[in-house]
Amino acid sequence: MQKKKIIYFRTMKEIQRFGMIINQIINKNNILTDSKLPDSAVLTQKLVNVLYSNYETQGAEFTIHLKDLCKQLDISNQTRNHTRIKDSLRILKQPIELRNFNDKKGRKLKWYLGSFLDKAKLFEDSMDYVTIRLDEDLIEGMKQHQQYTKIDIETSNKFKTKYGITIWEMYLRYKNAKREEAPEDLTYQMFSLDELNGKFGTQYKYKSDIIKCINRGLQEIETITGIKIAVKWQENFNKFGFFWKREKETQKFMTDELAFIKYIRTQYFNEFLLEIENYRTKKYTGKIALKCTEEGYLIDMLGNVKFGKAEAKQLWNYLFTHQNQIMALKQKRFDF
Repeated sequence: MQKKKIIYFRTMKEIQRFGMIINQIINKNNILTDSKLPDSAVLTQKLVNVLYSNYETQGAEFTIHLKDLCKQLDISNQTRNHTRIKDSLRILKQPIELRNFNDKKGRKLKWYLGSFLDKAKLFEDSMDYVTIRLDEDLIEGMKQHQQYTKIDIETSNKFKTKYGITIWEMYLRYKNAKREEAPEDLTYQMFSLDELNGKFGTQYKYKSDIIKCINRGLQEIETITGIKIAVKWQENFNKFGFFWKREKETQKFMTDELAFIKYIRTQYFNEFLLEIENYRTKKYTGKIALKCTEEGYLIDMLGNVKFGKAEAKQLWNYLFTHQNQIMALKQKRFDF
């Protein structure tokens, strides 16, 4: 009997061709965005985002091949990187604090100490498939703190320094915050030396030392994203101030998924949006052509099928991350 061969997905296009839609843009709970990881190594921060993406699509427990995990992290599939992933998983077993939420049984928790990762298992006969389970109480707490930062995993994976990725996620967290004392098109966020040491996992005693790391991160952000962030020590507050330009409202739907969905529902209902080849779920298989109805539902124009909440969530994310392929948006001006 011929031995069955396992076929792996090697590229994002190949994954999408087979209908496995992966959330490239995650709604990262601000509990995680604001948390201080025991080790702020850049791979550990990237791994948090990738595991969170898998959680959004598969639930608290999922199994993934180390080769595919390397692909999602945009690193080479080599033994040394498998070791680095395992080292980062060990770090994610260390504690994160949560306060004031109800556990799954509805009991009020005043304080909770748990890890992002509950367990990770790699069996001798598993052919490098690792089973990962996230802490369900932590997940439950995050669900009840409904404040998120949208993280583009593809962009985050480009960072090579912990300073760049840390400041980048800080920028995404506060990028359109309105400050009464600031001009309309500008905003800022301030951090003390101790707070930045906590975020970077460093122990600098003097601001003249940590500013070198900050500038290195800011240069990396500009190189990767084109976003310019300025930093200046604020003597009156004894903190570093990070300053940048706020997005114009007309650009918001291009970078904010909820604004994008609202825009499509109000401006492009009953219009063909995008075709997906070989879309596959438990209920649907084959080519689909997406349209948003006047009531705001996503439907398949070919099969006249209205998608349920779970499928619609994934499809809206797919449309958002592939908006440059939507025919209606190509033909009309981006304007509210």
